[in-house]
Amino acid sequence: MGSKPRQKTATLKAQTPSWIGWESVRTESVSARIVDQVWNALFRGELKPGDFLGSEIQLAQKLGVSRNPVRDAFRTLQALGVIDITMGARGGARIAAGDPNRFARALAVQLKLVGISIEDMFDTQIAIEVMAAELASKRATAGDIARLRSIIDELQAISAEPPGSSRFTEASMRFHEALVEAAHNRALSAHFKAIRTVLEPIYARRESDAVAKRVIASHKQLVESIASKDTERATTLMRRRLEVVRAHQLLKVVDR
Repeated sequence: MGSKPRQKTATLKAQTPSWIGWESVRTESVSARIVDQVWNALFRGELKPGDFLGSEIQLAQKLGVSRNPVRDAFRTLQALGVIDITMGARGGARIAAGDPNRFARALAVQLKLVGISIEDMFDTQIAIEVMAAELASKRATAGDIARLRSIIDELQAISAEPPGSSRFTEASMRFHEALVEAAHNRALSAHFKAIRTVLEPIYARRESDAVAKRVIASHKQLVESIASKDTERATTLMRRRLEVVRAHQLLKVVDR
């Protein structure tokens, strides 16, 4: 009788999955259910910033579970920015106050990680800033107008420097952010801060004095239309300017 051919050890090893360190998978963990309860209560309006959720021990006793899943839930909720945790005898978890800057940073990271296209980013910028120009023409305060004009003065000073400095781009983006803030809409401001983080590296450094002059002239016209509460002109100027920038930037991408 002939012996059966032996399989090569290398083949067997290649077919053996590597599950070192893996744990059993459950449909939904206790900590996940705690997170869901807090999340749902927040959006139902049953919880608000400053509300005390309790300590790990208190919540564990309330829910009839050990402290470990409560601790894990607290960590998740803290990472999401939903709660603040204080230590000590009177410590525990409270619903956090809102932080638009934190939201903006998190959104900027996600936009970068998911690979949002440059075209989509410019479309988003147009949508946000055209609406912001409309609202700013109705809501901007004297302080808002003064801030915008101050940044324009800064841009004029920077424009005297040799082309190629990133300072002009940074100041111009601050102008756009100040304009969105003049709309007094926190959702628009948070979204713009997020896309600014992604867009600023895309905008080329100032290429020439002619580019700087066009940017400054455009900013001046926009501020004057907002100051005079000319909504139609403000939105038209903003859309026209951003569409020109969008076309220029996309052409540069194609030419690479």
